Amino acid sequence: MRYLVPTRRQLKAILGSSALADDALKLLLMHLVNVGFGDHKRGRLRDFLVRGVRSAAKSCVQELPEEERPELNLDNVTLESKEWIGFWRDGLLERAWRSLERHEHSNPDSAVFSVLHSATTNPQANAAMLVVQIASDSGVQIDEENVQRILPVARAMFAQFVADEVAETLEKPTRKDVQREIGLLGLGKAFQGIHVASEA
Repeated sequence: MRYLVPTRRQLKAILGSSALADDALKLLLMHLVNVGFGDHKRGRLRDFLVRGVRSAAKSCVQELPEEERPELNLDNVTLESKEWIGFWRDGLLERAWRSLERHEHSNPDSAVFSVLHSATTNPQANAAMLVVQIASDSGVQIDEENVQRILPVARAMFAQFVADEVAETLEKPTRKDVQREIGLLGLGKAFQGIHVASEA
């Protein structure tokens, strides 16, 4: 359930319709409820899900009247396709952002989400500009000194959340497994100059 967003995005890209994507997603979820992961319990969750996406898209189209069936091009929906990896990466990043935001809501004085989000959306901004942007975006009042103090902490926390999300999608991940997957997904930028614990 945590990874429905990238799965639905891929189905919509294949089927060309939100309604058909939702139907195919229902088929995939019913299969998981009835059968589970079957022989695909090992390895990467994204590999299992992309296989499920292909199967659900085919099943969904077969249930339509022949004249209403869209033409499926599944050649680009593979384990390593750029489109699927992009959807998957975006899904993991969204979950990491939500984790950082939840941390800030639980610890209102931390401002880690507000500071990093503003710094990310406006990477050329200096501390004074970020103070104004943070106040405008989230209503958080913070001074320049605290922005400079919080920003490296927020970056490290975000990188840790990304590493944790990646580890959750691997079976018995080692540090090297997580690092390899981070590289394959193009998430390395989140870790520049930062050391995180990447073992599950």
